[in-house]
Order: sequence, then structure tokens, then C-alpha cells
Amino acid sequence: MPNHYLFRVGDGNNFCNSSKKGIWGINSELTFSKSFLSKAQSGDLLWFVKNQSKGQLIAVATFIEIKQRIIGPLVTLTETNEELGWTNGDGNWDTEVHFKDLYNLTSCKLYTEIKGTSNIRS
Repeated sequence: MPNHYLFRVGDGNNFCNSSKKGIWGINSELTFSKSFLSKAQSGDLLWFVKNQSKGQLIAVATFIEIKQRIIGPLVTLTETNEELGWTNGDGNWDTEVHFKDLYNLTSCKLYTEIKGTSNIRS
């Protein structure tokens, strides 16, 4: 049985931009990220939730893997925020969450009604 994780994706704009590439970004230093990083396995389900929407589910996908972002002042080995379309906000997204089989759920009008500030929860 796969584990299920809810990811808050702000207003959804950055998510929509990078979802075409099957990538979402997280800050590995945050407590809720550390828990996800230590437990996530290929095949787990990732549910993406829009902020301030009563927990509206906008998409679900199958988790593949985690990759550390390598963006330096001289050499960049992974895509930059701009290349991924993360132009809304200035976060410290140092880790890429890769996924496949993304399904858009926006028109289904599914609401989790989650509350709290945790960006990732199981």
C-alpha cells in the first residue's frame, strides 16, 4: 500500500508551471520536509492542495524520487527557479520531488478542509 502525502502549493501558479516537468520543490531543512524525505518511497501518492481554498485538491501524482538541486554561482547542474517557472515567491527550494502520472483534480471540486501551516503532511 502506498503512503499518501498532502503538499501545500501556495496559489498553485508555481506548481502549474513545473508540473509539466513532473517536479515540485521543497526546503529540506524544514521539519515536515525531513519527515517526508526520510519516509517517502517510489509509488507513494502525492496530493497537491491549494492554499486558502479550504484545502482544495488540485492534483494527484505518483512519487518517483528525490533529487538535490545544484545551483551555484558558477555552475548550475539542475534547472533554475526561472526555468521551472517558479517565479511567484522567493523560497529556498533546495530539493526536487519528482513525480509521474499527474492527474488534474481542479474540476472535481474536492476539499480536504485541512488547517495549519504544515506544507507537507501524511
